Amino acid sequence: MLKKLWFLLTAWCLCFQAVANYSDEECCQAQLKAADEIRSSDSLDFGQKLKAISEQSTSLNDNEADYFKYLQAYEFIFKGDFQEALKIFEELSHAAVNSDIKFRSMLSLINAYAIQRRWNEGLLVLNNVLSLLPSIGNQDIKGQSLMVASIFYNQLGQHELGLEYSDRLKQGHIDPRSICFAEQLKFEAVLQLKRSPEELDETYNKGMRQCEIAGEKVLQAIIIKLYAEYLLETLLKPQDAKALLDEHEALVLSAKYAPIIAIYQSLIAKANWQVGDKEAAFDIASSLSINPASMATLEAQIRAQQVLYDYYLDKGDTAKALEAYIKYAEAEKANLDEVKTKTLAFQMAQHQSLEQQNRIALLDEQNKFLTVQQQLDKAEAFNNRLFIVVLLCIALGLGTWGWHSWKNQQRLRQLAEYDGLTGLFSRGHFTQVALSAVDYAKALKAPISCILLDIDKFKCINDTFGHATGDWALRAVAQMCRELCREHEIIGRIGGEEICFLLPECHQDNASQLAQSLRQGLTQLDTSASGHKFDLSGSFGVSCSTISGYKLDKLMQHADNAMYQSKHAGRNRVQVYHSELKVSV
Repeated sequence: MLKKLWFLLTAWCLCFQAVANYSDEECCQAQLKAADEIRSSDSLDFGQKLKAISEQSTSLNDNEADYFKYLQAYEFIFKGDFQEALKIFEELSHAAVNSDIKFRSMLSLINAYAIQRRWNEGLLVLNNVLSLLPSIGNQDIKGQSLMVASIFYNQLGQHELGLEYSDRLKQGHIDPRSICFAEQLKFEAVLQLKRSPEELDETYNKGMRQCEIAGEKVLQAIIIKLYAEYLLETLLKPQDAKALLDEHEALVLSAKYAPIIAIYQSLIAKANWQVGDKEAAFDIASSLSINPASMATLEAQIRAQQVLYDYYLDKGDTAKALEAYIKYAEAEKANLDEVKTKTLAFQMAQHQSLEQQNRIALLDEQNKFLTVQQQLDKAEAFNNRLFIVVLLCIALGLGTWGWHSWKNQQRLRQLAEYDGLTGLFSRGHFTQVALSAVDYAKALKAPISCILLDIDKFKCINDTFGHATGDWALRAVAQMCRELCREHEIIGRIGGEEICFLLPECHQDNASQLAQSLRQGLTQLDTSASGHKFDLSGSFGVSCSTISGYKLDKLMQHADNAMYQSKHAGRNRVQVYHSELKVSV
């Protein structure tokens, strides 16, 4: 009897423990799901829920641990820490135990790559996702896949495809969040496809209404940002844009999504500048120029640096204006390079062929119960596949030819613009860049100086030690010049042993000091690495726009006259051009 009671008591305890463990697991899963559902609609509550789950992270099983890591990566994205988020997404996309989390991580990777403008990697993952899509049974994840595809195609500039995927998302899902996403993506595509103003207004209002119902502040912020860009930069209506931005500022900031907030603030800065509120525009642009989140967002940096350039130019601070202009030009160039990357023909052909295959697969699935047309469907599929293979072969051939052509152009450009021995600008390219710099200095009424260097007794070095040693000396001198000059100063090899420097924003005294530094650096060069021991020196001539004016040929001629005076005076010296020298030379 006692044994029987002991057995029943033990069994009851084990059952109770199992139920308790099961309840804990259900509780963790419920907490993770609750956090997942509000991840984009309430970032503050989302963060608090993750913090609560982290306190019991040691009790999570493998599936729950993967789920928790996925949500943590999503939080990193919101905070602007893309590197840490990418690290987690990449790990989960390869090693997650749960297949749904693995697939969702791939989708998040595509978005993260798009934010960081890593289009090639994003395209590879999107290829993989679209190829796996027919095998996914979870309708929510299918909806997320359509959503991500639409987002990515919109960002890639393929707005017709973005519109198509947003329509497919809207047709297949009725939950408020999916409809909100579909309307936001549709508005973005319609805006870029330049549809009628009536359709734009209708789509805008519908998107804002649906996203308000879903509680998706981030998507509302994106819609507002897109419409403000359209008003400010397409319709050229800064007053209307500013009114829209001011009206929704609290909503956008409450979304707490760093990239969108940075772009939103850059739009406010630009709108303020255009309506005449210059100080407010300057304050916002200055803040953006040092904000890590905005510095990683090209769109925000372009607008911020443009406002700073206009502000400093208006105030007469040419040095800071030039610094802001250089940063603006660098951001604009990066943006243009990004556009070129997006539109690579081979990549787009590859994705269009994949879209064609997906459409054929969808058509086959819809018609699989029509036995009468089964043979016709097979024949059509075969012909289409054959056509796609031919297109792929043609695209591959064109892509290969285009790539080789591009490489050849790059090589020709390198040969044309740079001296093959020293790596400095060639004479022709130096002249082209220098003319632009002189014109710019003239427009700003800023000083610009010229230094001409001629290596002393260079012919003796060639004759005594050989041309290989002479080439080594030229390379060493060029490297020393690059190290002592600032990045924006223009250096070119204009003759056998002649090197010319054009120095924007540089007075005659500063140019003379730099020439002295170059002269001293030249005499201190260790020539033993060439295999021979010999002395190097140079004769320098300096001219400045205050005497020579804003003509490149005059600046170089006067620097040349001064350099020859250095030669006649015994070499290894610096001579500054002045009016008396003009008479004596």
